[in-house]
Amino acid sequence: MFVISEGQVRLTIGTGGIEKEVGLFGPGTFFGELSLLSEEPRSATATAAEDSTLLVIGRDVFRMMVQDDLDIVFRMMNIQGQRLGRTNPPIQALTQRMVRVRVAAHCLQRLGGTDPQLPFTVDMQQLASELAVNPEAVNATVTDLVQRGIGSIEDRRWSIQKREDVDQLIAALCAYAAGPGG
Repeated sequence: MFVISEGQVRLTIGTGGIEKEVGLFGPGTFFGELSLLSEEPRSATATAAEDSTLLVIGRDVFRMMVQDDLDIVFRMMNIQGQRLGRTNPPIQALTQRMVRVRVAAHCLQRLGGTDPQLPFTVDMQQLASELAVNPEAVNATVTDLVQRGIGSIEDRRWSIQKREDVDQLIAALCAYAAGPGG
């Protein structure tokens, strides 16, 4: 575990050149404690954002600190709870985006690729079942697609009638995959 004495450290997660900043930490903050608690490999990358001095706390010292001062344990748990609370909204947004990508991609596949078989109609409950996705998530995605001008909903069935709708569905899939602002 590391405690920042001076400077700033940036924590990121990700691989393959796609990284997301977890936070920028300054003096008095700590990181790396999860690997001490779980004995799992580190999940984040730490990079000094400026000249920094870090205090290294090994497993043995950490155990002594935890045994001798419960206040430290509660403060660390409070900070961990705050950090986890900040990670939930991005994970929920990513999950919603992935469902939208899956719905759009699945329907495009069923449409028949470059030569779509129109008209196309799908029962939204059946679509949820095929994808093993919550029906409300499918309904929200199809509602969003219809609001984008792609097809229509009648009796919980989504229909696409025109080739232009297929082109718009491809554009919506690309926007979902690109994420916010995409």
